[in-house]
Amino acid sequence: MVEKTATVDEHAVLQLQARKRRNVWLALALVGFVVIVGVSTAIRIQETDFSGGDRLYFSGYLDEAEKEAADREAEARYDALKAEEAARAEAAVNAETADE
Repeated sequence: MVEKTATVDEHAVLQLQARKRRNVWLALALVGFVVIVGVSTAIRIQETDFSGGDRLYFSGYLDEAEKEAADREAEARYDALKAEEAARAEAAVNAETADE
């Protein structure tokens, strides 16, 4: 009975193939982990406002900063208009009291 046994060279080749296969799977697992961590970090950074309300740092919400500036300008114009109307009303009252 002749048993076929792997020679030393064949055994070394099989070990090398198995090692390469394990290394490929390990590399794929590491790349997958890095991708997952990178994507989750990018999502969390986009949702975070680092400015603390002063808009010193870019927070990804430039449209909101422009809207807030426009709102402040509109409120200033409204306040000026109300002050002008109040001044006119006071001048009219003063004119009526001066006529009496």
